[in-house]
Amino acid sequence: MAILALPPLIRPRLRPVRALDKTRETEVFTSSQKLDTRKFLLLMASAVTLNLLVIAGINILMTQDAFTLQELKSQRNTAVDQKDAILNLVNEKNSPVNLAKAAIELGMKPANKIGYLTYSEKVVTQ
Repeated sequence: MAILALPPLIRPRLRPVRALDKTRETEVFTSSQKLDTRKFLLLMASAVTLNLLVIAGINILMTQDAFTLQELKSQRNTAVDQKDAILNLVNEKNSPVNLAKAAIELGMKPANKIGYLTYSEKVVTQ
């Protein structure tokens, strides 16, 4: 019942437009507001050019990073090679034959018997 109690919506009617008036309005619209395509084309060309320059700049920065990365990889490989050379020298010096030669050069003599230290008894057993 509440819906029927609402007042009706009254809309004003538009005055009828004659065909002659329509042609005059379109003539006025087309003659007064001609679109300038040169400005639009210039705007679009500048936007495309700007985008290409930004992409080229990003590409150059990425290429520089690639060169830096390549240089760092080369330095790492050199450091790994030097580390391997040092480890080879250490392993060579730690071999039993080389240790025995170095001990003899220092004046050490090989033991005839092996002695064990027992800390609790404070005695050397043979």
